[in-house]
This record gives sequence, structure tokens and C-alpha cells, in this order.
Amino acid sequence: MLDFIIKYWMELLFTIVTSSTIYIFKEYKGLKSGLKALLRNEIIRIYETYSVLGYCPNYMKENVNEIYNNYRLLGGNGYASNIIDKIYDLPNELKEGE
Repeated sequence: MLDFIIKYWMELLFTIVTSSTIYIFKEYKGLKSGLKALLRNEIIRIYETYSVLGYCPNYMKENVNEIYNNYRLLGGNGYASNIIDKIYDLPNELKEGE
């Protein structure tokens, strides 16, 4: 009886644990990739919005910085770095008469 348990049930348990781990890893990888895409899209959206306005307030620059830090932690590439630099180059306020 013990041989049966060791031979079949342990094999079944190992298969369940292994397949569950693979499934969870694939789900995690998909969620990570999706979240990274959303963060990148938000950075681009903020840049497009404020570049049209001609300025970007400090609170939004801080928000973009936080988004970018999380984007980099998820393995984001340097593409967003160029956009971040452009956002930081925008003035903090709209100048009078513009």
C-alpha cells in the first residue's frame, strides 16, 4: 500500500504542483507585461496632453516620476526616458499672455 502511495500519489502531487507553478508564472508574466504597457501609455498620454498645453505643473511631474519609477521596476526600457525628459523640460506654469 505504501508503495502505491509513493509511486502514484506522489507523482500526481508533483504534477499538480508543477503545472500550478507554471500556470501562476505565466499569469504573473502576463500581468506584469500588461501593467508595464499601461504605465508606458499613461506616460505618453501625459506628455501629449501637457505638450499641447505648453506647460506641466510640478504635481504632475512628480506623478510622472512615480509612474516612471514603477515602469522601470517592471523592466521598462529607455523609450519612456526620452518622454520623461521632454516632460521635465516643459515649464511649470503657462506664462502670462500665452
